[in-house]
Amino acid sequence: METNNWSLRLKRRGSRCFPVSACIGIVFIALTYCGCGRTVTRVSIPVKVQSEIDVSRYSAFAVLPFVQSTRVSRDEVLPQRIGEEIASILRRGLARQKHFEVVSTQETTRLLTGETVAEDWLADIEHLSQLGKYFDVKAVITGNYRFDTDSRPRRYYGERYSVQRQRYVMNYQDYMQKTYFLTLRILIIDVGTEKVIWDESYRRGTAEAHTLGSFIFSQAGPQENTLRELSRRALAEFTRRISPHYEREDRYLVQ
Repeated sequence: METNNWSLRLKRRGSRCFPVSACIGIVFIALTYCGCGRTVTRVSIPVKVQSEIDVSRYSAFAVLPFVQSTRVSRDEVLPQRIGEEIASILRRGLARQKHFEVVSTQETTRLLTGETVAEDWLADIEHLSQLGKYFDVKAVITGNYRFDTDSRPRRYYGERYSVQRQRYVMNYQDYMQKTYFLTLRILIIDVGTEKVIWDESYRRGTAEAHTLGSFIFSQAGPQENTLRELSRRALAEFTRRISPHYEREDRYLVQ
């Protein structure tokens, strides 16, 4: 009976599923330390990552100004130029990629003279496609942005040396944590077919710790520098996904 029970335990254990990484690690250990005398070397090699769009078709873009979303949780009055600054950041990022050509900011501003840039124009795909034909490109990129802030009291716990007690004691300090959130929606519209081929949102955030005085000062006006930095981070992710590029990956050589 003991033998049968032990055999049953082995079968149950053998039926468990191990992660692939664990199995690979076991193989490497076996190859390294077994009597065969082989060694395993880890090397980092560049691996090409293809674009998530057809770059043979979509190689020239017109980047239109981004518009502020009307769906905000609280009033954040931002300058109208922010939408154009986001578009300019994206133009510069795409222009650095050898696979893309981008209509310049000056030419974009000239051809958009008289256009009313508002959130409702994102729903008029036909009109956006018509603008793309004016620019003589295969696709246009535009979108909207939402900027939110969230402020909450926090407490930081630490230690300080007490001269009276001759030892370290627990201490705390209250502060205000202000968190900034940017939600950036990016659209790519095929000018010829008048279809949206890319519609994704990117959310980025950053936090700051404030005393009462600095917190009041931070409420005095919009944090344009913070908004620009969050925009760069979101646009860098978008540019990476639509651009063919190389990434480093680990490979293992058995010698």
